[in-house]
Amino acid sequence: MMTNSAVKGVLFDIAGVLTDGDAVIPGAHAALRSVRAADLPFRLVTNTTRRTKRAVVKQLQSLGFCVSAEEVFTGTEALVAYLRAHELAPYLLIHPALDEAFADLVDSPPSAVVVGDAADRFTYSHLNEAFRLVISGAPLLAIAANRYFKDGDALSLDAGPFVAALEYAAG
Repeated sequence: MMTNSAVKGVLFDIAGVLTDGDAVIPGAHAALRSVRAADLPFRLVTNTTRRTKRAVVKQLQSLGFCVSAEEVFTGTEALVAYLRAHELAPYLLIHPALDEAFADLVDSPPSAVVVGDAADRFTYSHLNEAFRLVISGAPLLAIAANRYFKDGDALSLDAGPFVAALEYAAG
């Protein structure tokens, strides 16, 4: 039971703290129950760039976590809010699973470049289009800039190396 009155709230990173892929990390359920029992505000946060908030919540629920969408916060939703607040139309280098999160923001011509883990969408032509927009003044916005991620039994490049390449090329 948490009793420290100096604690005002708790942020749980999902991957690596609560879960490891499709497995629950030992003690994760108990930790979340303890925070709830202490009546502390909390959020489950993630910088995944391959899954929507809905998919993240569904996975957590399937692993036995009793959580609502309001208790989960993603980098994608932060970036969507930023784009809306600044009235920016994105050129998207993202995973197909995130298309729906940006569907109402896509406009022509794009005024910002958004990068996530685009998987097979990281093509030479797509990267060149993003580069041309950035050198023309469009802001480069990354959902996350991780170097790599665990992909099954192997490691795969994440968005970070592509963000770094665009930053380097654009000066």
